Amino acid sequence: MGKHGDSVTYDGVQWHPRGDGYYQNKHRGLLHRYMYSQEVGEIPNGMHVHHRNHDKQDNRADNFVLLNPGEHWAEHGDERGEDWHAKGGRAAWERAQYRRYTCVRCSAEFESRGTTNARYCSAACRDAGSRARETRLCSVCGEPFECQTRYATRTCSRKCTSVHAYAQRGKGL
Repeated sequence: MGKHGDSVTYDGVQWHPRGDGYYQNKHRGLLHRYMYSQEVGEIPNGMHVHHRNHDKQDNRADNFVLLNPGEHWAEHGDERGEDWHAKGGRAAWERAQYRRYTCVRCSAEFESRGTTNARYCSAACRDAGSRARETRLCSVCGEPFECQTRYATRTCSRKCTSVHAYAQRGKGL
């Protein structure tokens, strides 16, 4: 008997239980997916093979049904769902160690335990540093306004945007 239970043999191949209850072979993948493809047919891309009775060890062809990911998560919402993800995310965050960084915009020293390399000490530095801005003239009222360079913004306000959109509709564009 292995760490998670007894292995099973299917199609002359040994399948070993994983911690989550599924059987797996390192060369063939998950048993229920392999069995579906052998006994029922090809599994379309993106589809999940679901155990109708929710018993991961009941690998009979008539216990399988294909579901898209959304249907599958809805089926298992009470078992895993958001609670399972929240616990995993919370545990990863609690394990993360604080590290020292230097802000690329203002050069201030700061600590973060984020799981990726932190670049900015605050949201204000992030917004100012990662979003280059420029001054343009409003195409409606002619007033100067500031906006991000990566956008094709033409107007300074919602009011001018409405005027511009109305004028464009009139032109049949």
